[in-house]
Amino acid sequence: MKKFVAKHKKVIILSLIILAVALLLTTTAVTGFKVLPFLNPTADDIKTCSTPTGEVVAKGIDVSRYQGEIDFNQVKSAGMDFVIIRVGTSQGGKDANFETYYQNAVNAGLDVGCYYYTYATTKKETKQEAKEVLSYIKGKTFTYPVFYDFEYPELLSTYRTSQNTEMINSFCTIIKRGGYYPGVYLSNSAYENHVNYEEIGKTWDVWVAHYIDNTPNSTAYSKNFSMWQYSCEGSVPGISTAVDLNVCYVDYPSIIDEFNKAYLKLSN
Repeated sequence: MKKFVAKHKKVIILSLIILAVALLLTTTAVTGFKVLPFLNPTADDIKTCSTPTGEVVAKGIDVSRYQGEIDFNQVKSAGMDFVIIRVGTSQGGKDANFETYYQNAVNAGLDVGCYYYTYATTKKETKQEAKEVLSYIKGKTFTYPVFYDFEYPELLSTYRTSQNTEMINSFCTIIKRGGYYPGVYLSNSAYENHVNYEEIGKTWDVWVAHYIDNTPNSTAYSKNFSMWQYSCEGSVPGISTAVDLNVCYVDYPSIIDEFNKAYLKLSN
């Protein structure tokens, strides 16, 4: 037996490798097991907190399946520069229109980012969500951030401030390690009262929702933020429903291009 093993060692090893791969593929097909996305811890060294200019750099919208069919060419012609598309939620999975919206927006020449609505209440659930997002957006290119939509009412209580901050940090760190530029979406109340705003504002880019007379005015809010959602009742050609309106105070395409270069360099 020992002589047989020694003589055919390479063949046996190769057979075991093939068997292991086949078992993995079978497990994936039968149980739905997903191969975890590649996460690069060295990406933690890349800065992902931009410095707002105080002036409007770009105008855009955010959409989900509730907007129905969208003509993104008309959206572009109406003066919109970017669109943030809902990639999904932790309760509903991937947004039914994400793939179509993404491709059509890119084809129309719009800059594109995405957001994920969380229902997580623990750091463990947050990590699972982040990895789910990476599986949804794998292979896609974005010129705006991947935002964590942090507005689930159960999260918005003062006693959760520390836990909420940890959850946001966890999600954004995993997205960043996965090779995408992260950010967090917060209402003005959540930003001021339900997270550690000093830590979040100095670590991640913040997209804040704050409705003041539906007028984009960067001086209307005191905390650090790179994007402002100033209305949820916008009307834009190409969209039959009301839509959220946003302004951006940083040049995300350039910022994310530099991030991508830095991440690629660290990964080589």
